[in-house]
Amino acid sequence: MKVQQLSDSLFVLNSAVLQLTSRDAAFGYHDSLFGSAVTDHIRWGHTDNMPNMMKSMIVGNNQVPAQLVSIRDMIYGSGVGFFKRVIDPETTKQSLQPYTDSRLEDWEFDTDLPSFVASGLNQFVECGNKFTRMIWSASNKWYRPEISDCFMTRIGSPTNGRIIDFHVNDEFGGKRIVSSKSNSDIIPAFDFRDDSYNKKQVVTMLHAKEQIPGNPFYAYPTWWCAKEWIELANLIPMFHKSGIQNGYNIKYLIRMPVDYFDAQGGKSLDEKDRSKKWADFSDRLSGWMAGQKNVNKSMIVKYLRGADGKMLDNVDVQPLKNEMSDDAYSKVWEMSNQSIANAMGILPTLAGVSPGKGNDSGSQIRVMADYQQHFRTPVPRMLVLKDIQYALRAMGYRDVIPAFKEVQITTLDTNPTGAQAVVNQAS
Repeated sequence: MKVQQLSDSLFVLNSAVLQLTSRDAAFGYHDSLFGSAVTDHIRWGHTDNMPNMMKSMIVGNNQVPAQLVSIRDMIYGSGVGFFKRVIDPETTKQSLQPYTDSRLEDWEFDTDLPSFVASGLNQFVECGNKFTRMIWSASNKWYRPEISDCFMTRIGSPTNGRIIDFHVNDEFGGKRIVSSKSNSDIIPAFDFRDDSYNKKQVVTMLHAKEQIPGNPFYAYPTWWCAKEWIELANLIPMFHKSGIQNGYNIKYLIRMPVDYFDAQGGKSLDEKDRSKKWADFSDRLSGWMAGQKNVNKSMIVKYLRGADGKMLDNVDVQPLKNEMSDDAYSKVWEMSNQSIANAMGILPTLAGVSPGKGNDSGSQIRVMADYQQHFRTPVPRMLVLKDIQYALRAMGYRDVIPAFKEVQITTLDTNPTGAQAVVNQAS
């Protein structure tokens, strides 16, 4: 059977047309056409470079990276601490009491916990997924978790509907789609139901992500849905840069007779010579009138008179009024930045895209910061702490809870630093 691919999901079989719909509808791509898989892992996007593509889009953007850092810092707060849940026998009110011991402190030092948590948050906030190598240390009898970069980590093709391994390859996201297992480091999937299996494998991979309907393999951060707005925002600085260098809009109307270069010295020119003269003249004119250094120049046009003393057809240069208004572009810029902040899930004032709008007083920012930390971070925090929870359980800390310590903005009379660490009791 002859199969010809016309697009990502459109194929022609002899004379019939078949359209395939990917199960991972948004940003994952698992293709198996007529029982023959193209790759042995789940492609992240059709060309297996979704994280790379989104990264390249925000490198030249001055809003998105800063907002991603803001989201990361809102989730991180003042770092991760360990607590025990205490229930008052009289009031039945529960609270989280700080806890530590020497073994826990040794594990924190071995894993470099603050850096590990910050790195994991960067992965999760930017790519919507977090891959962790769970490395079992038989001598210390604990897991030492390490981050596996999303750019070089992929989910292995399912076996009987189950994810059994992950592939790590620094060529993922490159110019070609990697399909050979021999080029990748194959790491078994972490089995949270069978810890003896994980320890026997020594190194396993734990994948933390939000379960988004229609995307059973890779999740995606909400800001990826603002792709069109980010691309629009990227075009505006390029437009203004080009405008400053070359002049905004059309400034002159230059009219010339169509047969201006038809003859030279009374001799008619052929089509090739006429085309060359037009091209050479256009290049010289553009080089003389365009560009940031070519402004406020005067042009001298020499013309011939006819027998009646009137000017013969010649080059006619007419200045045009510049109607370009920067206000229109500024509104588009502001609208795009606000749309990006909305897609990020961060309040525009905290994102720094709506200053001076009457909602940036100290008390209002304090309320917004508390709201952002209390109500917009619980799910990301729960997902990011999965590997730490499993590591604690494997060490026997079944009643110890890892939790992020939030930063609460206070008045200076309450705390001279203007901030204090608190713990969300719902953690």
